[in-house]
Amino acid sequence: MNAPLRFAACLLATVAALMPAVSHAGTIVRFDTTIADFDVELFDSAMPITVANFLSYVTGSSYSSTLIHRSTTYNPADIQIIQGGGFVLAGSQLLSVVTNAPIVLESGTATNVRGTIAMARGAATDSATSQFFFNVQDNPALNGNYAVFGRVVGADGLTALDAIGAVPVYDCTVQLGAVFNELPLTAPSIDPSSLVLVNGVTAVPEPSTLALAAAGLAAVAFHRRPAGNTAYASRRSAS
Repeated sequence: MNAPLRFAACLLATVAALMPAVSHAGTIVRFDTTIADFDVELFDSAMPITVANFLSYVTGSSYSSTLIHRSTTYNPADIQIIQGGGFVLAGSQLLSVVTNAPIVLESGTATNVRGTIAMARGAATDSATSQFFFNVQDNPALNGNYAVFGRVVGADGLTALDAIGAVPVYDCTVQLGAVFNELPLTAPSIDPSSLVLVNGVTAVPEPSTLALAAAGLAAVAFHRRPAGNTAYASRRSAS
């Protein structure tokens, strides 16, 4: 076997060996927002009911054009969260997201630490539907009361959360109702352009072993071209 083929065989073996290490344990979803985009890894195995419920809204495009309607980051004495999934912007109207039946409060080992996502709920224990919140900081007071089912991933994940959390908050109770008393707005006016919107949430397919191997081989082919070919191309260009 010549040197390039031996190298390719070694690369394929290496990619196959590394796949379990580089693959994610859970489903990855991408949040596309008007402030920043970021990815979230879901805890499929640990929180199957909660993840299945969340993904049912994702696959149904229920989170498209929805608001981040609550942010508590302006108050250092409060829990530090940003919350969404409950209201959709339809033209110039704010409507409630159409929800499925509530789910049970699923117990799990994950806690409300910075960067995690959990299901919001009402006063009843088993009342979570479509609404979720992100923990912008550690919120130990919430542990045991809300189902934590994922975490932001990637170098820009926490930066994106901080950017959303930095948006000023306004009390819009008079204009929109009590649920909007902590509404983040990029400008001091209730205008669609001032809202913090989730344009959509989509599942991110994980690349297969074959795709990663092919990409690696393509890179090798590019970087290991014989020097003679490059010189020949240069001579042709000069003629």
